[in-house]
Amino acid sequence: MPFKTIFTGKMRRYFSWQNFIDPLFVLLGFLQSFWILIRFWPHAVFTKGGFVSVPVALAAFILRRPLILHESDSVMGLANRIVARLAKKVCLGFPNSKLKTQNSKYILMGNPVRDSILHGDRDKGFALTGFIPGKPVILVWGGSQGAQQINDLIMNSFDQLKSHFQVIHITGSGKQASLSDSAYVQFEYLDKDLKHVYAITDLVIGRAGANSLYEIALMKKPNILIPLKSAAHNHQQINAEYFENEGASVILRDESLHEMVTALWSNAVKLDSMRGALARLARPKAAQEIAELIFSLKS
Repeated sequence: MPFKTIFTGKMRRYFSWQNFIDPLFVLLGFLQSFWILIRFWPHAVFTKGGFVSVPVALAAFILRRPLILHESDSVMGLANRIVARLAKKVCLGFPNSKLKTQNSKYILMGNPVRDSILHGDRDKGFALTGFIPGKPVILVWGGSQGAQQINDLIMNSFDQLKSHFQVIHITGSGKQASLSDSAYVQFEYLDKDLKHVYAITDLVIGRAGANSLYEIALMKKPNILIPLKSAAHNHQQINAEYFENEGASVILRDESLHEMVTALWSNAVKLDSMRGALARLARPKAAQEIAELIFSLKS
């Protein structure tokens, strides 16, 4: 696919010397976008938002190119609120109570998830981890970069967990722990092999990023969420609360991780209920539905 880069600037709501320069970059990015769109002349423009999308969205609006925005999280950031005003349609990953009174441009679509994760092989998962069938497996991750808070929490809880569970730990680059045990395996990062790990996973512990949540929903994996408190607009906490309120997740607050894992795993009714709620929240056709919307709006 053809790839182009543009200049842009971040819209900060705090003092920084870059606030005096970035408007010039946004203007330059707009001029670049305007020229790119004139030459390419797209039937539609699709954006996932963020500050890099603003110059492109402005150019598309002026050139009357249909603009479609997809907002992954439960809270819309400043850049996306600007782009949403220019867009013909806004696809939402989560329900947004502040937009209920708005017009029909807002559509709940969920988040697209790669369906390849559904095709994992249990035998390959056990071979990859060295684990044994029959003992429950917990998958732990802290987001794409890993999370030291979650890594430390697992290290502090492992001695209690290992008697009943096997733990797969995705630590993040450069954050691997010095722990060796037959019930524990760690990876800095997993990509193509993640589907095989999912195939043997019984319970997930992790952050509450939008894509991760919809991936868990598609796989119908009971889960314990530890939202990133420093996430912009507290969106991970709100993402997690939505899933919790729907009965699809539980949030670790002040409880002991070991006690929460043990209580959840021993409650078969709760686990079945979570799987059902996750199945209801999953949007396996989100990508197809968004594509169909784009085709329907193309000029």
